[in-house]
Amino acid sequence: MASLMAWYKQGEEPTPIASVADLDALLDRMAADFAAQEGLVPPMVELARPDPWAEGWVAIRLGIAHDRGFIAHADDSGSYITTNGGDPDGEPVLYDHQAHTREWPAYAELPLADVITAARDLIATDGKRSTTVQWRPWGL
Repeated sequence: MASLMAWYKQGEEPTPIASVADLDALLDRMAADFAAQEGLVPPMVELARPDPWAEGWVAIRLGIAHDRGFIAHADDSGSYITTNGGDPDGEPVLYDHQAHTREWPAYAELPLADVITAARDLIATDGKRSTTVQWRPWGL
């Protein structure tokens, strides 16, 4: 299991994510927050190891909307982002991280169920990219 810290809300301490149950609780919170704000801009969270010097580094950005989401993943093997095979030059989509709207490629969005499965795989495989979704190289 991965030991990750989640930076979600501005002004909050990072949340430890040590199990799939921890991740599911965070995703439920993100979905509830998105529903409460009437879905203007979907939320995003950043995940990283608490001690990258001891455990190796990984940086993950995960966004969820009502029916879709994305994952960006970087570690010593490179930077990757989920892909639906869409146009790399398409209009970007917006996600919110700590009250800052950020643009992400529309081709990165996948059905929400696939994003959740891939996110759970990150936890179960100690932060490695899931093999259940497609990835493409990407610069963070």
